Amino acid sequence: MKKLLLFTALMLLSYSTVQSQTFKVGASLGLPLADASDISSFVLGVDAYYYFTDIDAVVEIGATAGFRNFFGKEVEISTASVKFDDGQFLPLAVAGRVKLFGILSGGADIGYAVGINDGNDGGFYLRPVVGFDIADAIELNASFESISNDGVTWGNLNLGILFEF
Repeated sequence: MKKLLLFTALMLLSYSTVQSQTFKVGASLGLPLADASDISSFVLGVDAYYYFTDIDAVVEIGATAGFRNFFGKEVEISTASVKFDDGQFLPLAVAGRVKLFGILSGGADIGYAVGINDGNDGGFYLRPVVGFDIADAIELNASFESISNDGVTWGNLNLGILFEF
């Protein structure tokens, strides 16, 4: 009887653990700010989130990984034109959200953005986010991203969409 109760308890625990996970994938479009605005014209990004909590939980805690491309622009310096290369990052972070009224959410991603292109060391990654859920399957969000290292800041203000699974 003890084995049956233990087996039942483990099955219920594993079922609740499996059911309380959320996966989100999406994309974003942004305008460069801070030092990035001098050398890039716009930003595209993709993100994947894995939350350890249920999609309807008030507090969501998880992890995220993504890709950011700051598209380099051509700048006139004195009499010469200089074309800057794209800045590329791989943000890896812890993600936390608080959901209000079941549709509004706010929180932040905090971690490190690995620099991918040559001469890019990456830096501390911070992304405060505000989101709006549509039909429990789609999230529209707005955020400010900051990647800073040695006094240089790659920032952007962006709008994004996430699909929830």
